[in-house]
Amino acid sequence: MMKKGKQVIKSHMTLDYDFAGIRIQDGVMTPVDWNLSVNLVAVGKKGTPREDIEKEAGLTYQKIYFWLDSNLHNIVVVDVNKVDDLYIANLSSNLMMYCPRNPSDDTIIQLLHAKIWSLASECLIVGEICLKGSDTSLQYTYDCPDEGYDLPDTVKEYYADGNTRDEIPWWFRDDGFSFEFVRPDDTDLTDDELFSEIVDPMADFYAILSQVTDDTEHTEEPKMPAKIVQVEKWTPKKVE
Repeated sequence: MMKKGKQVIKSHMTLDYDFAGIRIQDGVMTPVDWNLSVNLVAVGKKGTPREDIEKEAGLTYQKIYFWLDSNLHNIVVVDVNKVDDLYIANLSSNLMMYCPRNPSDDTIIQLLHAKIWSLASECLIVGEICLKGSDTSLQYTYDCPDEGYDLPDTVKEYYADGNTRDEIPWWFRDDGFSFEFVRPDDTDLTDDELFSEIVDPMADFYAILSQVTDDTEHTEEPKMPAKIVQVEKWTPKKVE
């Protein structure tokens, strides 16, 4: 049952998403198929027209789906505190999910809940989410308690093996990443110089969204519900 304050929410949306990747634990690489289910509720400020609330909720839903689709396919999930495991993960060209501890599903589900909540802004409430991996018989369910997540609040709390571009961990940032950008030890370049070619993949989403909005405003035809726009997968660029 979902609540907002003392109010019981009687209906909600559910986003189902399947993805596959690799879980690395103590040097062992395990292929995993995951099923993710996320409960979402549209919200808005008091007095906001229902149509506006539904529109913003729909756009935010597409934003969340875009992040999932851009990051989770063939993801390599790794505990960054395990030096050997992180080394193995860095040998691949796959996107990585940086974990602050053992990359079991009870950790991954918290990371995904926190990230989706960060992406949802004030347009959607993220309720209970469920995660089931094919390499275990267990399904995990999580809903953020009032006291917050059991996750580090800063990058330095979980990644101490180098300096990073951001101070806030990826799971608390409203951006398109699932890892941190680490500064090489042997460079005198500033962050602006070093990461100048790194583009947030969410920029593609906002660009397409802006184009669709402009096209709608300049047409004289009756407005129709916007289709979900498929944007090409983001190709990461590693900083060595």
